[in-house]
Amino acid sequence: MSAPVQVEVVEVATGTLRVVTLTRPEARNAMDTGLLVALSDALHDADADPALRGLLVTGAERTFSAGADLREPLPDGGRRRMELFTGVYEQLTLFRVPTAAAVEGYAVGGGAELAAACDLRVAAEDAVLRFPGAVHGVPIGTARTIGQVGLSVAKDWVLSARDVPAGEAHAAGFVQRLVPAGQTVAAAQAWLVEVAGRDARTVALLKRLFDDQGGLRNRVAYENDLLRAQAETGGQVPTLADDLPRTVRPRRV
Repeated sequence: MSAPVQVEVVEVATGTLRVVTLTRPEARNAMDTGLLVALSDALHDADADPALRGLLVTGAERTFSAGADLREPLPDGGRRRMELFTGVYEQLTLFRVPTAAAVEGYAVGGGAELAAACDLRVAAEDAVLRFPGAVHGVPIGTARTIGQVGLSVAKDWVLSARDVPAGEAHAAGFVQRLVPAGQTVAAAQAWLVEVAGRDARTVALLKRLFDDQGGLRNRVAYENDLLRAQAETGGQVPTLADDLPRTVRPRRV
């Protein structure tokens, strides 16, 4: 059995890029506990590379990811897996170097969130995105999309949990590059190479400023607390006034 995540180190003029590929094609690259552990480890290892200038995330065999593996047995009710999901979301969203997602096929649920966590999203013209939290009773999809496509479009996509064709996602600004099928990795890597040629310290600072000035760091922390609270309560939809830590509960007038 192959590893659920494969990592390729690419040498560029100013350092290295890492291409992280989800490799569970038999499950449409759905994320189970093993894949999430491997992905988190890959992100930690990449972050420890002082020469790193960019990170690319993609999926094997023309599918990005079908999201959480709904067939995985979860003896603890999913608490550990949710902790891994939220940790990976935070790692990737706040990663210190530029990140890009190369999306072929479907990016659903956790797969769509992985793509949303990257700085640049390159999608194949026939790719499809979906945020199905409202179907599965999981309160996710707001933290990143609201800053990427605006409140109205984010509500449309997340509340309806409908398929969003790549062309629509591109028109809304969620996908910044729309390319023919099979060309996403090359296009995403080309952008990372271009950014890698800029001053690394300034690029890292700009990334931090975008995250902080846009409120992304706080939104991700809030959403992650919601998801962890739900896992701790056995899958019940959290009550904002009671289930969240007092430090992140929304203020009530």
